[in-house]
Amino acid sequence: MAEPDDLDPDRYVVVFLRRRTNMMQAEFGEASRVNQSDLSKYERGKLAVPEDALRRMAEVAALDWSLVGSLRRFFSAVLAAAARAPVFRGAEALDLEVLEPALLAAAPYLIEDQTAEPRGPTPEETQREAEEIWTALERFDIPRRRRLIELAFQTSLHASWSSALAARVREASARAADAQEAQELADLAGFISGLAKEQSGEPDLLHVPQSGDAHLR
Repeated sequence: MAEPDDLDPDRYVVVFLRRRTNMMQAEFGEASRVNQSDLSKYERGKLAVPEDALRRMAEVAALDWSLVGSLRRFFSAVLAAAARAPVFRGAEALDLEVLEPALLAAAPYLIEDQTAEPRGPTPEETQREAEEIWTALERFDIPRRRRLIELAFQTSLHASWSSALAARVREASARAADAQEAQELADLAGFISGLAKEQSGEPDLLHVPQSGDAHLR
């Protein structure tokens, strides 16, 4: 049966923060301005952890305070489930000597998930998306293409395919049957690049001739 001291989530937060720094208790206590004797009691659940001390430990461990809150909720939820385990038919009390290493091993993945940047599309994905968009646009005239592309930008937080689509249109310009079509497609490519820069907040630059502008020279 779990002892009350074992169910204090803050003791696991303190252990996690210290282990994150790879410091011994004496070194971590000195860096956090916490007496080593008190730190030992925090880690064993024998003494409540003052918030100001926990904040200093989080700073030493270079962990944002909001993530400390996430750790507290994570440990609280698992420990509460461990405490309730015996009420289920046939269940035995969870041994926290076994559970504790698992909790501390899982915690870094929780932090990693919350701090990771969202994964953007791969170059292959953006290239494929741009190709699909261009295939769908080819049956329309130039003004209609411009309008549809503009609408696509207005309804997308970030058109990751914009550069790939501009390159695809320049490629079509290079293969155009006559100079007028090549000019129209080159202008369309510049229009796409301009929308992308406007959406990202970057200043629009003058169009630099690309290899696909051969008909314009």
